[in-house]
Amino acid sequence: MNIPKFWAKTEQTVSGPQKKFFLRSWQGSDISVEDAHQKATVRASAVARKIASGEPLDRYGYSDRPLREEIKEGVRNRFRDEVGIVTRNAYGALILNAKGAMFIDIDIPDVHKPQKKSLFGPKKESFSLDPYMPAIHDVETWTGRHPEYGIRIYATFAGLRCLIVNTVFNPKSDHTTEIMRELKSDPLYLRLCVAQECFRARLTPKPWRCGLRQPAGALRFPRENPQREEDYRRWEKAYDAVAEKYAACTFVKQIGSRSVHPDVQPVLEYHDRMAHSETTLPLA
Repeated sequence: MNIPKFWAKTEQTVSGPQKKFFLRSWQGSDISVEDAHQKATVRASAVARKIASGEPLDRYGYSDRPLREEIKEGVRNRFRDEVGIVTRNAYGALILNAKGAMFIDIDIPDVHKPQKKSLFGPKKESFSLDPYMPAIHDVETWTGRHPEYGIRIYATFAGLRCLIVNTVFNPKSDHTTEIMRELKSDPLYLRLCVAQECFRARLTPKPWRCGLRQPAGALRFPRENPQREEDYRRWEKAYDAVAEKYAACTFVKQIGSRSVHPDVQPVLEYHDRMAHSETTLPLA
């Protein structure tokens, strides 16, 4: 999994043939902040040389690089091997990053209406699977052609989440990409899985779906001064309390093989518990 523990940045102004550029380079490391800073310096120097000589810059955008996310805890199998890492993403939700347990994210446009708000928390509304059924049928049809796989299907606020439970996959392999594309997984999600070298599943609600504002500038990891860190920790406490009133997904059904791979089992158990997937809480 490509999820660095330490991050550092460099900043500089570089003059190109026609104008000046302000460069900010963030780089991560599993060794130390100092190592991350050295990598950031090397990266910034390479970009500065290209700008100074008028060379075109390489595309290096979101979903093409590892994300700056705070690591909260690890998920381990029965042999104590780490099979997952839980991080806090840029807007504050907890994310389960799985080494080999393949989560598949399938968007369904306009599938879920926004939750109604009240002074007493989320207003419970009747939940219907009807808008999800065409996508569920597609997954069932695919599994019928591939009976060697066992798939759990979940409904999310914006579509489906699937988890293949009886085997593990390499996020960067062509075989993995082929399966995701056949199941119509979100292309940006697929690219992010390759960049992070893991599969991702959101465990807690998006803050704006449960009426919670984000502190300006405080969520982006790492926080760069004590005041932002304090603001973030205060917000994090409030968010965690509100998040308990919502589910990230709802379990629908399991199809195909019923066996569960030993590296998938702890990921599955952690996911279902933290995502509140077997509750009747509103999706967010």
